[in-house]
Formats: sequence, C-alpha cells, structure tokens
Amino acid sequence: MTTFTPDARAIWDQVPEAMRTKLLDSGFCSHCLATRHFALDEAEIRGKDLALIGKCGTCGHRVVRLVEI
Repeated sequence: MTTFTPDARAIWDQVPEAMRTKLLDSGFCSHCLATRHFALDEAEIRGKDLALIGKCGTCGHRVVRLVEI
C-alpha cells in the first residue's frame, strides 16, 4: 500500500500520468548503481522537494527520487 503525506498527495495528483511513469522509471539505485524503475511505497515533502520512496524493480533496494516542486 502506498502512503502519502497530505501535501505530497496533493502534488502527486497534479502530475500527469505520462510524467508519473517517467519519474518512476528514473530512480537511481545505489545498490545496482544504475537508473531503474521502482515501485512507489510512499511520498513526502522534504524541504522544497517531493520525495518519492520505493523499492528498486531489479534488486529491491530502497530508492528515493527527489522531484523539485
């Protein structure tokens, strides 16, 4: 189940579907040392960025993708 903070949900809901797919396909996995697709588990606001947090689709390692707001 994906968990969002209320502010993160409001921002994520405004992102077009095509852009969502691109964002989830471009997480950097520090274990694989490559850009990978990741499964979104949670989202929150960190400073002025939207943090998308999930698991690498290849190895399952934690991936955090920051998106400027």
